[in-house]
Amino acid sequence: MPEEEKKDELVHLTIDGIPVEVPPGTLVWAAAQKAGIEIPIYCYHQKMPPLGACRMCFVEIEKMPKPPQTSCTTPVAEGMVVHTKTEKVLKARRGTLEFLLLNHPLDCPICDKAGECDLQDFTLRHGPGNTRFDLHKRHYQKPIPVSEDVLLDRERCILCQRCTRFSSEISMDNGLVMISRGYRMEVGTAPGHAFDSVFSGNTTEICPVGALTASTYRFKARPWELKRTPSVCNNCSVGCNARIDSRVDRVMRLMSRNNDAIDDGWLCNRGRWEFDYVNSPQRLRTPLIRRNGQLTKASWDEAWLFIARRLKEIVSQHGKQAVAGIGSTRTTNEEAYLFQKLLRDVIGTRNVDHHHGSFPGARDQLTGRPWVMTNSIVDIEKASHVVLIASDPYQRQPILNLRIKKALRNGAKIIVINSADTELDRLSALKLTVPEGSEAMAVKVMLKQLLNNAELDLSGHEDVRDSIKREDQAIRAAEDSFGARVTTGLQELADELLSAKGAVILYDEMATRVPGNEHLAANTQLLAVLTKQLDRPGAGVGPLFEDANSLGARDMGLLPDALPGYRTVDEPGLTYDEILSGSQVKALLVMGANPARHLSDGKLPSSLDLLVVQDLLLTETAQQADVVLPAVSFAEKEGSMTNVDHHVQAIRRALRPLPGAKADWEILVGLAGALGETWTYASPRDVLLEIADNNPFYAGLTWEDLGAQGVRIVQEQEVAHV
Repeated sequence: MPEEEKKDELVHLTIDGIPVEVPPGTLVWAAAQKAGIEIPIYCYHQKMPPLGACRMCFVEIEKMPKPPQTSCTTPVAEGMVVHTKTEKVLKARRGTLEFLLLNHPLDCPICDKAGECDLQDFTLRHGPGNTRFDLHKRHYQKPIPVSEDVLLDRERCILCQRCTRFSSEISMDNGLVMISRGYRMEVGTAPGHAFDSVFSGNTTEICPVGALTASTYRFKARPWELKRTPSVCNNCSVGCNARIDSRVDRVMRLMSRNNDAIDDGWLCNRGRWEFDYVNSPQRLRTPLIRRNGQLTKASWDEAWLFIARRLKEIVSQHGKQAVAGIGSTRTTNEEAYLFQKLLRDVIGTRNVDHHHGSFPGARDQLTGRPWVMTNSIVDIEKASHVVLIASDPYQRQPILNLRIKKALRNGAKIIVINSADTELDRLSALKLTVPEGSEAMAVKVMLKQLLNNAELDLSGHEDVRDSIKREDQAIRAAEDSFGARVTTGLQELADELLSAKGAVILYDEMATRVPGNEHLAANTQLLAVLTKQLDRPGAGVGPLFEDANSLGARDMGLLPDALPGYRTVDEPGLTYDEILSGSQVKALLVMGANPARHLSDGKLPSSLDLLVVQDLLLTETAQQADVVLPAVSFAEKEGSMTNVDHHVQAIRRALRPLPGAKADWEILVGLAGALGETWTYASPRDVLLEIADNNPFYAGLTWEDLGAQGVRIVQEQEVAHV
C-alpha cells in the first residue's frame, strides 16, 4: 500500500445512500452526524463511553443480525451500509418515545427546559403524535434539592443516566447514582453522600430533559429570549470557553462551549454560576473624587483632570519614581499593555507590578523561557505521571482536575506532594504529606537522589552537583523532618521520573509565596530539566496561575523587571510588596486589583498622597482611594486573555456597558490624554496590533486569528519593537 494511503486510513461506509469516510473506531452515530444525518440520542454523550440504554438511536445495518441496532454503540466497518429511515427503525423510535412519555408530564409550556429539550424536539420530529395510555401518570414531590445548586424533578427523568455517568466517568466522585430497580429506578445521591462536587452544574446542562435544573436559573428566562455570546470564563487561569446567555443586559447564565484543547466541553460551578458581580446593583456608575473626606460624584473629565494635576504635582515634588502602578490579573491583555505603557512611557516610572508568585527573574535561567507551563493542557492526557507539588487544581483550576482524571483513566499515575489534603489524594498512586513551606525542599531531596543515579546525564548542568552539595546539611535536616516513609517516597519518585515515558510536573504559583518555598519554581524547573521531562508529548513543567489573565499580565510587562515580551529593563522598579510596604511611593494607580486584601490590617500606606482605583465595585482598596473610576466587566467589553498554557483567546461583548462606566482601556486612553499624550486607539483591536508589533510571543497576531477558540503561542518570533 502506498505511504499516503497508509497515512490516511479511513473506513468507507454508506449511510442513507450517502458515502461517508471516517477514522476507524468511529461510532455509526458520529459518522451519520458527519454526513448531516440526524439520529436522535438521549443516553449517548460524546465525552463519555457509549451505553445504549435509551434505545433511541436505532438504525438498520445490512448483514447484521437482529435489526434495528443502536448506532451509539456500533463502530463503523469497511463497506457498511446503514439505513436510518426504514419502517422498522421509525417504528422502533416511535415505540421508545411512547414508553418515555407514559409517565412524563406533558406540561412543556411550564417546564424550565422548554425550548431546548431533546425529548420535546424528538417527539415532534420522530414521535407517534398521539398516545394509547389513558391511565394516571406517576407523580412525585417536586423539586428535590440534590444539592444547593441543583434541583431534581423526578417525574421528568427519562433514566438516560447521563448525569450518573458524568459523576462516575468524568468527575469520578459518584455524586449522583441510580437508586432502586425497575419502574422504581430514579436518580439520587448515595446514602450518606452529598452531591457537593464543584462540577455538579454540568449535569444540568447535559440532562436532555427538565429533570435536573440549576437553582440560579430555574424559571428566570426562556431560551428564545436569550442572546448568546461566545466568550471565555473569567474565574480562573484555565480559560474555559463559555457562552454568555443574557437578557435585557443581564447575564442569566453561562453555558459550556466545547474547546477540546482547553476545557474538553466542561465548566466548573465557579465558572458557571459566579457572575453575580456583573449584575450587582452595587456596581459603580460614576467617577468618585474624595472631597472633605468623602467620595463624591464627579464627571469623567473632572476625574481625569484631577488625577493628571495631582500626578504632575507629585512628580514635580518627589520625582517620577514616586509613582507606581498595580495592575490586574483579570483585565485583558490590551488593558494590561496600556497600563504599563501609561506608567512607563507617559509618566516615566519603572514601578509596575501585579500580585503573582515568587519567581527568580522574568525568565527561567536554565531554559531561557518565561515562567509558564511548558506542556499544553491536552498533553496532560498523554502523561505517564502527573506530579502535583503544593497545588490543588480541584479548588484552584477545577477543569484541570478533570483533565488529570482523564489522564488517570488513560493509565497515568498521580503523585501528590502537599501539606494539605486534596481531592486527588484518593486517586493518587502516591501521596506525600510534608510540612507547609517545605515543598521546595522536598524537590531538593529528589534532586539529591538524582545525582546518585548512574543514568543521570548532567551534560551542561555540571554545577548542579556542587550546588546540591552546598545544601547537603539543609537537605539532611529536611529528610529527618519528613520521616523515612516520605523521604523514601521522594527518592523513589526521583528515580522513576528519570525513566518515565512522560511526566507533567505542576506547582501552584502562589505556593512560591509561602515562607520556605521561595525556590520552589527554580527547583521544580531543574527537576524537569534533569529528568528530561520537557519538549515531548506527555511531558512538561510549570506553574498553575491564579487568575484568568495572570499569564497575560506577565506577557504584557506588568512586572518591575521586564518589559512586554520579557524584554530586559535597564533598572528594575519596585516589586508589588515593596510598593505596598515602603514610603517611597506617593501616588499609586490600581487597575482592577484589590491589594488591600493582601495587607494584614487592610490599610494601604499612609504615605500615599494619591490613590487612584479603577474597578467595578467599591472594594476595600477603592474605599480608601482619592479617585475611583468605574470600569466594566468581561461581559461588557472586547479583548484578549492568555490562559495557563499560553492559549490567547478572545472575549466578546455580551452586554451594553453599564451607563457611566468605561472599559479599562478607555479609562487609560482618557488619562493619557489628560497627561498630554495623544493615544489614537479606537478599539482593543488596535492595541492588539501594537502588541503584535513589539511582543515576540504575539508577533503577527490579529484579532481575526483568535477566531472562536483562540490560538496557542509557544515560540518567540522576531518583532519590529516599535
